[in-house]
Amino acid sequence: MFATCFYAILDPESGRHLYATAGYNLPCCRHEEGQTDELAARGMPLGLTPEMSYEVKEAVLAPGTARFSTPTGLIEAHNPQGQMYRTLRLRNLLSEGPGGGADLHATLMKELERFTGEGWEQEDDVTLLTLEHSASRS
Repeated sequence: MFATCFYAILDPESGRHLYATAGYNLPCCRHEEGQTDELAARGMPLGLTPEMSYEVKEAVLAPGTARFSTPTGLIEAHNPQGQMYRTLRLRNLLSEGPGGGADLHATLMKELERFTGEGWEQEDDVTLLTLEHSASRS
């Protein structure tokens, strides 16, 4: 048995973000101008190997930037033709779609329904997590 995991520590004041992954899909980052990329870190799923070490990375979540993380339930969903949703399709949708929060989650769930079609059997959980850094209000 094993489990995948994404672990992060965010300093909301500075936007500094430390993170590590354990077999988890790499989080996508949507910048204010609509560009997307992935945050890279390496680590095997938890429970596979004792004494496993995990790479810890650092990034800054600038104001206007949304980090989006999703497990395999979304990007590994299959359509009726057997094609997987994949990370590239997610990144394209993130660069074109709404900035974040509830609007982003609603858009992603509608896109998942459209992609998989009626009668889709869910193979994995679909959990959506978004971190957004807004400009400080004085």
